Amino acid sequence: MKLEITNDDWEDVKVAIDAGGKIWDNELLKNFKKKIKEYNRFLQGEQCCYCRRSLADEFSMVIDIEHVLPKGMFKHHMFEILNLSVSCKRCNMEIKGEDISFITDVNDVNENPNDSKYYKIIHPNLDDYFSHIKYYVKIIDAKTIVKYKILNKGKGAFTYEYFELDEIERKSIDRAQGVSAAEKLSGKIPLKIAKDIRKLLGGT
Repeated sequence: MKLEITNDDWEDVKVAIDAGGKIWDNELLKNFKKKIKEYNRFLQGEQCCYCRRSLADEFSMVIDIEHVLPKGMFKHHMFEILNLSVSCKRCNMEIKGEDISFITDVNDVNENPNDSKYYKIIHPNLDDYFSHIKYYVKIIDAKTIVKYKILNKGKGAFTYEYFELDEIERKSIDRAQGVSAAEKLSGKIPLKIAKDIRKLLGGT
């Protein structure tokens, strides 16, 4: 799959920038963002760029376009293709957000955003994820076990800790062992509530 950003797309970007305000939320960027999202989903094999969990069959709206350098602080890198990827909401919003502690030097990365050495994490577009971390998934019936193997003490170890990948491992094992399994659902509705519901629906 090839990323095809047309001149019309870039013109929309320029108009959105000129309009000001929350640039990234401008409706003019809908087509641009759709292309970025589709391309990165393909490029990453339908996996989150940080935790590698599957994004396959997920509705597009629940998958985030990830700005590796946060767009709030690095506004001028907002539309750079190598700064864009796709991630799950856990990694993007709950963990990373606008944090920049994974950058070695803000001034250096600002001048050289495409140099891998300025990122402590595995960069989605500048690094080979699987040279730093191996990702294993085993599925048996309704049980899924996730395991990460850190391959080096540098970016592999930092990414594992930064994105709390041990939590994903632990939760997968707990679920597989039934530790956090929910109790079986009851099909019974309390009698009074059932009557009220029937009345609301026009029954007796």
